[in-house]
Amino acid sequence: MAHAARRLRDTLTEPGLGAAVAAYFDPAEGFAGMSFSTLGRNLPNKVTASDLLAVSLLDIAWRPETVRQLLGSQAQPVSVMLGAIGNDVDLWDAADTDLAAVDRLWDVLVDMPGVGTATATKLLARKRPRLCPITDKVVIRTAGSPGQTWEALRFLLQEPEARAAVDALRPPEAADASLLRILDVAIWVAASPSREAQRCRLAGRGRAA
Repeated sequence: MAHAARRLRDTLTEPGLGAAVAAYFDPAEGFAGMSFSTLGRNLPNKVTASDLLAVSLLDIAWRPETVRQLLGSQAQPVSVMLGAIGNDVDLWDAADTDLAAVDRLWDVLVDMPGVGTATATKLLARKRPRLCPITDKVVIRTAGSPGQTWEALRFLLQEPEARAAVDALRPPEAADASLLRILDVAIWVAASPSREAQRCRLAGRGRAA
């Protein structure tokens, strides 16, 4: 865990990262994911159409049958499982029992058509932004610890200095975003080879110039 945490911590020292994160949350730049946390109402114990739309802003396409399950046939069981997950617990303070409650919902989500690690964690991050980190391929590759990425992020953020380093990247436009959301954006900005991430880095350089 220490090695993975060090890799993640090194990512936070990328030159110009703060300006690039600020560009991501700047409405004038138009990055889709800036509205992930704020779009519509986020009911703590219910998955709604607003949640699915918010997740789609992070480059996720829902299969129709999965939408029907989450909003229909599986809505009540998912709500019960959400209710068992603390809504005021931070990842770095979480007990193993907190994460076990997440695992139960995780198992249900990844059993749905087209739902893999990225989709499941993005929905969980929308519903429990303080507890559930996004672990898509960029985060997993950056941590370098497949299968243990949540543990690596938890280990990292148990250090007050690491939490301070993440919070130092927070722009005013993201005042209400969770620390995990700021960290996810920072990792994406620093490490993603995607065209949009490159555009974000370029916008950040423009701010710093």
